[in-house]
Amino acid sequence: MNGTDEDDADLKLVQASATLLSDLQIALPKILWRQAEGVEHGRVHTRVRQRDLDYAVRLIEPFQSEPQLLDAKLKYIVPPIVEAYLAYLQVNGSRKSTKDLPLDHAVCTLLYTLCKVRGHKVIVGFFINEARYLELILCALERNIASIQTAGQQGSWQVEYILLLWLSHLLLTPFDLATISDILPLSSAMPFELPRDLPPPAVRCLQVGLHYLPRSTKAQDAAADMLVRLVIRPDMQKLQLSNGLINHFLKSIQARDESSKATVYGQLGPLRTLAGVATSADLAELIPHLYRTCLALAEKSGSSLASNAVAKKLTVKIFRNVTLLSLRSASTESPLLAFLGTSGVLEEVIDYLLRALSDRDTPVRYAAAKAISLIIQELESGMGYQVIQAILDTLKEDLPRQNGKLDFRAADALKWHGCTLALAHALFKRTASHEQLPDIVNALTAALQFEQRTATGSILGINVRDAANFGIWSLSRRYTTVELLAVSTAVLHSGGDQVSVIEAIAMQLILSACLDPAGNIRRGSSAALQELIGRHPNEVYEGISLVQIVDYQAVGLRRRAMVNVASKAAALHQRYWEGLVREMLGWRGVGSPDVLSRDAAATSLASLSVLEGGAEAGAVAKQVVQQFEALNNGDVESMHGQALALAYIAHDGNQVDQRQLCKVAKRLAELLISFTPRVLRSELPGATAQLLTSLCLLLRKKQEHGSDSAGDVPFEAIEGLLERLLTRQEDVILLRIPDFARALFTLKQQMKQPLGCLEARALREKVAMDSTKSTCSGAGRAIALGALAPLYNPTLESEEVAGIVTTLATLTEAMNVDWRVIGLRSLQLTVDGTQQSRIGQNKLEIMVQAIHRGMNDYTVDERGDVGSLVRAQAISCVSSLQAHLYHGKSSPVLWADLVRLSLEKLDRVRLQAAQCRSNYYRAFYTYGTLDLASVSAYKYFYCALQPLHGGEEERVQLDTITGIISSAGTGAESLLVAARAAVVDTLKNVDDCVLSTHMTTLATCLKATVINQGNPHPTLTLLAFLLDMQIPQRLSNSPDFKWRNLLSTVQKSHHKSNDILRIEAAVHVYRGLAEIAAIREEVLKKLTSMGTTNPYPRVRTVIAEALLVIDGTAALG
Repeated sequence: MNGTDEDDADLKLVQASATLLSDLQIALPKILWRQAEGVEHGRVHTRVRQRDLDYAVRLIEPFQSEPQLLDAKLKYIVPPIVEAYLAYLQVNGSRKSTKDLPLDHAVCTLLYTLCKVRGHKVIVGFFINEARYLELILCALERNIASIQTAGQQGSWQVEYILLLWLSHLLLTPFDLATISDILPLSSAMPFELPRDLPPPAVRCLQVGLHYLPRSTKAQDAAADMLVRLVIRPDMQKLQLSNGLINHFLKSIQARDESSKATVYGQLGPLRTLAGVATSADLAELIPHLYRTCLALAEKSGSSLASNAVAKKLTVKIFRNVTLLSLRSASTESPLLAFLGTSGVLEEVIDYLLRALSDRDTPVRYAAAKAISLIIQELESGMGYQVIQAILDTLKEDLPRQNGKLDFRAADALKWHGCTLALAHALFKRTASHEQLPDIVNALTAALQFEQRTATGSILGINVRDAANFGIWSLSRRYTTVELLAVSTAVLHSGGDQVSVIEAIAMQLILSACLDPAGNIRRGSSAALQELIGRHPNEVYEGISLVQIVDYQAVGLRRRAMVNVASKAAALHQRYWEGLVREMLGWRGVGSPDVLSRDAAATSLASLSVLEGGAEAGAVAKQVVQQFEALNNGDVESMHGQALALAYIAHDGNQVDQRQLCKVAKRLAELLISFTPRVLRSELPGATAQLLTSLCLLLRKKQEHGSDSAGDVPFEAIEGLLERLLTRQEDVILLRIPDFARALFTLKQQMKQPLGCLEARALREKVAMDSTKSTCSGAGRAIALGALAPLYNPTLESEEVAGIVTTLATLTEAMNVDWRVIGLRSLQLTVDGTQQSRIGQNKLEIMVQAIHRGMNDYTVDERGDVGSLVRAQAISCVSSLQAHLYHGKSSPVLWADLVRLSLEKLDRVRLQAAQCRSNYYRAFYTYGTLDLASVSAYKYFYCALQPLHGGEEERVQLDTITGIISSAGTGAESLLVAARAAVVDTLKNVDDCVLSTHMTTLATCLKATVINQGNPHPTLTLLAFLLDMQIPQRLSNSPDFKWRNLLSTVQKSHHKSNDILRIEAAVHVYRGLAEIAAIREEVLKKLTSMGTTNPYPRVRTVIAEALLVIDGTAALG
């Protein structure tokens, strides 16, 4: 799970369920009934609006995760829907075709949604089962079939599905079908010979069922159930309807299997029906033929029954039902008794099911596991023992151990899933003998740790661990405490020093609930642990506290489970602490395939290292180092996790031996000679930097306490690693370089060692050289230079530091955009390092100019507006520099830039600038927290445009207008609406003198864009909008505003341009300028000229419309 919202979804549903169900009860009458006086419901609707149906469906679907919440209200929800449907089926009248849905489609969609959420067996129980409605439902199905055959219209499969379910429900009526209706079927054609005297309703039901049986929808399932209900009725058994139907299905399956043109759905329908028929003891004489035919097809190579997952699942169900029926007939005089004794059906089916446990299709394995458990339940104890032992032996053969540890590299994940699931079902039905419990516990605890990584990097085993959770839950629930305590821990592979099997299982569940990568497995283990402790009280140390800590909701987020939950559980007992530390060092901890999980495991190990359980100083660190030394050089992911763990443990300097860290540092120096893609993906270089930072801090602390260990410090290895890291440009490395460089610098100074690669002049020269390259190689040196500048001279007053600042500032002029970002980032590190002292005015001015260049970087390349990366970093620099700007003279240049960027179109830059501006000038925005939504709203833009009210410097007003052109000129619709509304309201409230100044500034911006060959389209669009709002027209008689200059600039903006959008925006401006009497004639002349000479029809059309608006004629001369 990726967030708190997902983690708490179930709880939120429980809280909202009452409201959802209440809204559904209110919505249903409006959908189903038309109000009428004197009638309880009114008349039933014949059409339903799609949006009303969608609203009701949306109220039901959230309950899929917690369907039991529906139970209390189903009796108020389903019966009204069923009643309305019956009323609709009895309505006679025209049904006009409209865009709305027919009521039967809407009702069946609602009922199907309820079946999907709660299960069709529960919902069908609310259907009316009075025999008088059988004819009505049957007629509805026949009408549906007729409409498809005559009009060629495909009906709604939801309607077919619900009607067939209802018809199946109605066939439970105890009355003979001959007494219900005498309406003859429309057609007498049938694919097999019917029994004589078969009543018409039965014939019609057969025709309907056979029509829907080949469908590829849920209607096939319902049709199969309906046919089974039909043939097992007592009155149909007397007529032997089942004989002809089953023989027809068997022949049909065989014929379709031999035909290359037949679809698999033609076989699935008959198979579903046969699976249902095989459960009826009254049809026992048909079972042998049914079994032999299906077995032959299942064993036939190339058969569709042996290749299709659904067909194989249905075959498993048929074999299961045949075997169960045969076993249950052993005490009766059923004809199946001889079949069971002479045919070998039991051995054949068990063998088939054991092979099906390793089938490649998951539904087949599920069906086979359940079938085996049901068959074992009917067998004698000795035979059941042998079947379970066969499963256990299969697992033992597939479970090699290496040095006493589980090794699943060569294991068959499919076989493990099927066998574990079969054991779980057997435990749930309490069919496993007590003698087999030790082997079963071993198998389940091994399955709970199953993990296999393929050559492509994918991970297998989640379904195996899920089945193991189910098995342990079943074991806890079905077996008594005495029975479990009788199992000796000496025979358990995971027993260790546990005093009982219950504690051993609890330990494995704790590890799985805290560490497993899959959220469903963690929650399943938590539920199994709760069942284990609840069913066997006082057998697990601090059981109640453990259940409260390893809570179902608490383990939803993996980081929370690994860090918080694991630490609390470890604090309960030394045994829990030892187990968690041991497993944190395995594949579920620092050996996880993803970086975030390894980071969480490292954090957890650091927490565990300071708990009471780790009384021996450095116990955890010693284990980590030992395992690190045992790793091969190719396992860089585990190295990353363990290096990170050592870095976190050593952060306080009290839980690790410096000599161990020095050994690790030397090995990392040998390993990280080159940075391969896999090494970079693992983030091992970043973890190495963190580890070496902690090592330097630890050595420095020991040096301060008088330890003389300079000779033991591997300066050569550390400096070699740092020098290689300084050549990199990856963010994960650049983030760690500042702390690493500072820690090593201070350690070398303290131990009076040469600075080496950290010497200022060497760094400056290499940075200057690297910045001229097209790549960002060597960016780490610039970052280190920025971080170390305050350490060379805290006040930045020396010439050396002045050179550093100048070098870093020069990076903002580099050709490569990434270098500009690095330069600003380095300057920010320099500023952040001098927060306790003032920066000299000369250095401050250099920084301000560099930041100003960054805030005006609008570079666009094939990646898009890459200059926004520079602008965003420059804003971060301003945030860091504010304290120094207040100490000295405030910078109007940066303030103006900040105002402009707080109004720009790009959301993330605007938000960042707004937050910085709010810190710079706290009265700027007073409507709450600044977030992405607020900086896109009208109130924000109105506040941000305050400089236009007057009182600000001319530069600030210019940048304000430049910024609003970006947002109000072009962009997303919602942003345009908010920004333009704020502009209009702002300019409406200023006097004409101020407005003249702003319009002159706007014209200046347009002119500057034309001169610099920029894109004038946003400016033209905003100007056209203001003219539409009649804002500039207030200056039509003003002698101060030069309208002809504006007109001339607009003409130049699209001169010889092929940009149609730009020309259209200019025409829009001309349409507004035509209202100014002083230039009206010139505007009309320009438009007329453009209309006759412009080569683009779309532009000429826009010009004609403009002329029509201006003087009522579209004539172009």
